[in-house]
Amino acid sequence: MGRLCATSDAIAERLRADIVGGVREPGSALRQELVASEFGVSRMPVRDALNQLQSEGLVELIPNRGAFVASMTLEQCAEAFELRSILECNALRYAIPAHTDKSIRRLQQIQQELELEQDPAAWAQGDRSFHEALYEPCQRKRTLQIIELLRNVVERFYLAKLNHDDHRRGWKREHRSILRAVAARHSNDACKQLRIHLRETQKVVSRVIQQQG
Repeated sequence: MGRLCATSDAIAERLRADIVGGVREPGSALRQELVASEFGVSRMPVRDALNQLQSEGLVELIPNRGAFVASMTLEQCAEAFELRSILECNALRYAIPAHTDKSIRRLQQIQQELELEQDPAAWAQGDRSFHEALYEPCQRKRTLQIIELLRNVVERFYLAKLNHDDHRRGWKREHRSILRAVAARHSNDACKQLRIHLRETQKVVSRVIQQQG
C-alpha cells in the first residue's frame, strides 16, 4: 500500500471495504503490527483506524487480546434490522415527494443493470446503489449516514449468499415492488414493500449467523 495509505482515515476505509466485502471474516484477528506492515505505517494510525471501525460496529477491541472483525449474534442482527426498518422507511417517506421522473428513471436503470449482473461483488454494489438512489432525495444527511453504518454491519453476512439464485430472484421481486410503489407515489405501500424486503434480508443474514455459530 505504501505511503499512499498512511492516514488513519485511508486505513479505516480500506479495512472497512475488506470487512464489508467479506475479505476479512467475522472473528478474524486484526493484528496491529501486521496491518501496519501491510500499509507501510506505524501502529498509531492503525490504532486510530481500528478505534474508528469499533465505533461503527465492524471491529471488536478486546483487552489483552487485540482487535478482531466483529461477529454478530441473532439478537444484534434483529436490532440492526429493526433500526434499518425504522430509518429507511422514514427516509423513503421523505424521499418519495422529492423524487422526479428523472430520478425514478435512474432507479429503474440501476435495477435493470442489477438484474443482469452476475458478479457477486458488483451485484452487491448495484444493490447498494439502488438503495442509495431510493433514499437520496430525502435530504436527511444524518439519517442516511446511520443507514449506511447499519448496512455495513449486516451486508458482510449476506454477501456470502449472493450466488444463490433463489435469493437474488427474491431481491428482484422485492425491488420491483418498491419501485412500482415509489413511481406511483404510494408512500404507505412503498414502506410496506421495503419492510418486506428488509425482513427477507434479515432471514438470510440470520441463517448465515447460525451456520457460523
